[in-house]
Amino acid sequence: MSEGLWFILKIRALYQIEDQLRDCAPEERRRGRLAKAPAIWREMKRRAERLKSDPRLLPKSSLGKALRYFLKEYTPMVGYLRDGRFEIDNNLVENDVRPSAVGRRRWLFIGHPDAGWRSAVIYTIIQSCRRRGINTQEYLTDVLARLPAMTAKQARDLVPSRWKPQRSKPD
Repeated sequence: MSEGLWFILKIRALYQIEDQLRDCAPEERRRGRLAKAPAIWREMKRRAERLKSDPRLLPKSSLGKALRYFLKEYTPMVGYLRDGRFEIDNNLVENDVRPSAVGRRRWLFIGHPDAGWRSAVIYTIIQSCRRRGINTQEYLTDVLARLPAMTAKQARDLVPSRWKPQRSKPD
């Protein structure tokens, strides 16, 4: 088995632990991790240190770079073990910022300078709604219907963090 594959299998084992603990309370998640994951991390660290000192491993090879990175970042990587509220990776954050990252490339060709600003405002509103669990279409439908009859001061209450849906009037 190649060294790279060995590390991938160990990382897969760490993610399997996370899958088993996904729905647990933070303290139970922390205890579950501490029961299984540290041994895997220590084993990976020992193997990385041994491989790094192997004269056959070229430092600029993909594996050499990966091992240097792993050993340099080892302490921050195992930090998630201390607290059950932490995730093993930052995938949730990356998923949140992906629309902005994709949009940023498209905004280069938006045409008019004001159009870029307007797009940024719209993306901000959409992301704010998503973070708060607000249905974006409901929010925009409600806000756009109410906005023309409001003063600027009243409109401040329509930002996603303060928004309360308008109750529909009975017939």
